[in-house]
Amino acid sequence: MLALPLSWPLENRQVVLIGAGAWAIRKLNLLKRTPATVTVFAPLADLADALPRWPQPVELTDAALIIVAFDDRALAERGAELARTSRAPLNVVDFPDLSDFHVPAIIDRGSLSIGVATGGTAPVLARETRRKIEAAVPPSETEVAAFATALSPRLRELIPDTDDRRRAWENILSSPATELARSGKIDEAVALALTLVNAPRTGVVHLVGAGPGDPELLTLKALRLLSEADVIVYDRLVGDGVMDLARRDADRFYVGKERSNHSVPQDQIHELLVEQARLGKRVVRLKGGDPFVFGRGGEEVEALRAAGIEVHITPGVTAALGCAASAAVPLTHRDHAQSVTFITGHSKDGDHSNPLMLDWSALSAPHHTLVVYMGVATAREIADKLTRHGRMPDTPVLVIENGTRANERRKLTQLGALADTIAATPTKGPALVIIGEVAGLYQDQTAIAGVVEEAMRLNA
Repeated sequence: MLALPLSWPLENRQVVLIGAGAWAIRKLNLLKRTPATVTVFAPLADLADALPRWPQPVELTDAALIIVAFDDRALAERGAELARTSRAPLNVVDFPDLSDFHVPAIIDRGSLSIGVATGGTAPVLARETRRKIEAAVPPSETEVAAFATALSPRLRELIPDTDDRRRAWENILSSPATELARSGKIDEAVALALTLVNAPRTGVVHLVGAGPGDPELLTLKALRLLSEADVIVYDRLVGDGVMDLARRDADRFYVGKERSNHSVPQDQIHELLVEQARLGKRVVRLKGGDPFVFGRGGEEVEALRAAGIEVHITPGVTAALGCAASAAVPLTHRDHAQSVTFITGHSKDGDHSNPLMLDWSALSAPHHTLVVYMGVATAREIADKLTRHGRMPDTPVLVIENGTRANERRKLTQLGALADTIAATPTKGPALVIIGEVAGLYQDQTAIAGVVEEAMRLNA
């Protein structure tokens, strides 16, 4: 660590800015967001509301800190020399060798502020890191920070012991009071929080969509819930990169399911969620894609509500949308498809010897995109039923395995050759099948031409 990051109170204090140009304007805009009294000296007379001259030493005597901002080294050195007469801590923008301290890249969430610093060595890296952190800290944290500021003195009075107060904060920040604060209802949030001080901690379950695999497709809310969870119950379809973003000390329960191998029966998953919530835990049920698109989220909600457990849903990018976007294939298109249907190729009881009970006539309509989840094992049946009900055998089909992940594979084929294409190059990861004219818009056709030709030869 090259420098010690500090938080500097500026209420009822004076800050002096000496500068000109874009850097000075940026620093002035930053200082205006603080409670400091800001005095600006602009020798080049290009800043609004600034004194158009260099400061006199006596005018710097009461400064809590001084910032000098010129893009010219000679001007910066002159400003620094003047500032040194006051003995106030000095920052000279972009010249760390002239500075006593550095101003970090800042994420501003009201009374919550996060600084990213590199010891003055790489400010652009600090800004890029700030951008990544800012994406993970939702704007609603400003309201939560205001809530915490309002509640803090009350908690200090009610709970003198530091450890007890810390536990109370943990309970409150994972309670509905915080959600009230996020919606801007600060007074109501404080009132509710005070009622929770001595209340036993109650559990809650969040059904959270993890998206199709790429961690960057997580929603901001999903990321926040992962960082707050006491317990995470997750599926096979949740990518490793997603779990790397979860709270490190959370208890983790793997309940992954594979084709023809359900490692944990669904009713046992229900029991686990209920059990952990009744222990007062914050439980995240993390599911690949979206919980309510072939994710059995509806069954889990029913089971939790029947047990009297509070449950919330956080949607995710479903596989159909994520995989199609990854391959640049539109699911609807003015010239090729006016509707899209998502179906599962997996029977309710998991027995692939039983026929799929679907409206094949409706699904076989032209200019209609069909996206099949879990359809690899039943690809032959799906293709046969669709062609028998009128879909042309030369309809384009795109099979996407491990969509949006680093090991994604794509295979372009035709409906009549679908089963043989899959048999020629078996899938090992989760796969999605896109059937329809839009699949023909996939551009990388040369790489799979040999596979399709061989599959058609086998099918002949």
